[in-house]
Amino acid sequence: MPGLQLSAEICSKIVRSVSPRRAAPDLAALCLTCKAFQRESEIKLYESLYFTDVTRAHLACRTFSRNQRLALLVHTFWFNDESRRPSPIPRQFWSLVQIALSRMHNLGNLALFDVSHANSWVLNPTHIKFQLHEATLHFNWDAPLVRFLEGQKKLQRLHTFDRIEDARRIGVEPAAGSLPVLKRFEGTLMIAQYTLSSPLTHLQVTLDEGVTNHLLDFLSRLWSTHKTLRSLSIIDLTEGIAPDALHIIVSICPNLLYLGLIPLPPIHVRASLSPVFHKDKDSRIPLQRHHIYQSLIRMHSLTTIQLEVSSWSPPPDPRAQRSIASEVRTFCPSVRHVIFWLGATRHRWFYGHQWNSSVEMHQYPQFDTMWTAV
Repeated sequence: MPGLQLSAEICSKIVRSVSPRRAAPDLAALCLTCKAFQRESEIKLYESLYFTDVTRAHLACRTFSRNQRLALLVHTFWFNDESRRPSPIPRQFWSLVQIALSRMHNLGNLALFDVSHANSWVLNPTHIKFQLHEATLHFNWDAPLVRFLEGQKKLQRLHTFDRIEDARRIGVEPAAGSLPVLKRFEGTLMIAQYTLSSPLTHLQVTLDEGVTNHLLDFLSRLWSTHKTLRSLSIIDLTEGIAPDALHIIVSICPNLLYLGLIPLPPIHVRASLSPVFHKDKDSRIPLQRHHIYQSLIRMHSLTTIQLEVSSWSPPPDPRAQRSIASEVRTFCPSVRHVIFWLGATRHRWFYGHQWNSSVEMHQYPQFDTMWTAV
């Protein structure tokens, strides 16, 4: 009696019903069942690949280097070695990654974490056929990486990690017209400056040591994105420069929906509306948080603001947080979410008809994703 023949449609529905918890072993088993199941199972099995150890990533890349058919099924490739090995990953591994990437013509999402920052050459555009939509790249900001990005005309989301401690690399600038559809960038200030000609909607910048003086100039250049930018997050913004930074932001991008991470001074005394600073030998310290609030008056679309209050002593308790959240809404009635950061603890306050709150431990501003949600 001949075996039951299942249509491709039925096989596809069965494959899609596989539990995510057992996806890999179940799909591998289905591949061995029959040709129809093999085709449908391989599509799902190889579509999104995430590796946290070198051995498994090496085996996968070796497979793709030898099998073009399977490489064409890969749409997401993510590698981050979490083994904390004492020595850098050998160059031979990255060479194999390069070969595998050259076979993945349909790749749309790529994440590569290189703790040595020394292997951006794997992205040599002469070997690349794919056009990414999203990229997370833990490499030096150098000529090979920039040449790769220049060729990515469909890239919409970019996350880089390099802090550009070597001043010689600051001038490695993409050619005019690069990243024409980039909408979201996350990285350091010195790299973010190269994305301002793109139609950004979401921007998160981390301030390196020694670049705070460049921040105000950078913010003044946001004019090129003011029509599209909806979300702006600045990590490690200092209290001394926050009022000036906020004044520029409000002047150029008053229609933001999200703003963070603003350090809020604990002092709040009535004074004139013009900013007043106490100047000493080392810093410019704002006398009151009223100067933060006065800038918020002009932000009629703002729905979410994140405030840094870790320096407060004593830290604000829930009653104080609720009072501050109400103050924020007094000056900016459109706000519905106020988030307070106390070290690694995030306090969320949401306003419906009244304030409601939640507390989340072991959180960090640089890993927070609320800025991407508006």
